Amino acid sequence: MKELYKILALTLFSSCFNCTEEIPLETQDFEDVLVVEATLTNELKHQEVKLSRTYFLEDSNLIIEDNASVSVSDSLGNTYNFAQNSEGTYVSNEEFEASANTNYTLLITTSDGKNYTSSETALSPVSQIDELYAAVSSGGTSANKIQVLLNSNNESTNAQYFRYEFTETHKIVVPLYGNSDALITNIVNNGLEYEIVIVPKTENKETCYTTNSSTEIIQASTSQLDNNIIDRFVIRTIEKDDVLIRQRYTILVKQFVQSIESYNFYKIINSLSANESLLSESQSGYVIGNVRAVNNKNERVIGFFEVATVSSKRLYFNYEDLNIPQPPYPYDCLYRTNEISEFVPYHFNYNENHLILDYSLNGGGIGVPNQRAQLFNFLSPFKNYQYIGGEFPVYSIVSPKCGDCTSYSSNIRPDFWED
Repeated sequence: MKELYKILALTLFSSCFNCTEEIPLETQDFEDVLVVEATLTNELKHQEVKLSRTYFLEDSNLIIEDNASVSVSDSLGNTYNFAQNSEGTYVSNEEFEASANTNYTLLITTSDGKNYTSSETALSPVSQIDELYAAVSSGGTSANKIQVLLNSNNESTNAQYFRYEFTETHKIVVPLYGNSDALITNIVNNGLEYEIVIVPKTENKETCYTTNSSTEIIQASTSQLDNNIIDRFVIRTIEKDDVLIRQRYTILVKQFVQSIESYNFYKIINSLSANESLLSESQSGYVIGNVRAVNNKNERVIGFFEVATVSSKRLYFNYEDLNIPQPPYPYDCLYRTNEISEFVPYHFNYNENHLILDYSLNGGGIGVPNQRAQLFNFLSPFKNYQYIGGEFPVYSIVSPKCGDCTSYSSNIRPDFWED
């Protein structure tokens, strides 16, 4: 959770997590504090622990806690050791999964010899995502927006507290694409003269896929409801004209079942990160989780070690599935001629994203632009404009964002993708 890393001012409150109690606040001077993010799940995988230090909001770089010794022990006598990877995350050396009727403890020793431990934590109840679907909202502040909704029936379980994460991927197809490249060769006099050779493209740059993960804390609870059912819970809201749904969109949602303690910890973290009055340079405090310093009981530690069951579900949809118009491409790629083109030979375009340029126009007369120089400039690797048509001497070219999706995305198709 980026919220755990970006808290400039954290508020100290009682370690008694009662969701009906008022939380007392106390401001403190800013301190260099260890931040722990660790969610052990019932998935058989390499589990992860993230360690960092608190830092001021205006600082842009995350301060990773390097070279720590990290392990998880359980009540059955097993110990799972973790090693730091190239991204700074601590990853378990072996795959393992959290099991029911077993308690787990996180153990940390930092490079300066300080020891930290969590409370013994048991696996949360099991819950499943029953339905994940998209609909156009008809009312409220989200009227006429696309909502990704979730249903989960927990009448047969004790699961009441939930946290959600999602990863979304959308398909991109550039509007103007050519199957050939225009290469500049035989350059003379610094580009005053040159040749253009049209060759087949060696890589498809028409279709790309962009993936992003949720950064906010998303939670739900049924503890105050008459039944233990999550119904039409909003996971994601998307504008109808958002480029995310211009072609095809998919979202993978993960549901973590939380204990009341972890639920309240994340709930308060979320409220603090959303409250600008608390995020001020003059005010700093601490949110107490279930991780503590062994060497110094007065040392502050931020973070929570939770052991959670997780379920996931993926949804795909297109804008046609929701009976809405196709959203516009995010960049203006339309070709437009000069309003006074009758005074200028050939076409000269005011929209720099889409140009039609004539090699034969080299500025050799009054009112005649040097399109040869412009063509040389735009086809250079620095500009990297894409050839979409034409032949000597007139060529149609477009900016990378209109004709090369790899300029802002990836053309590697994800393994999970379904058209």
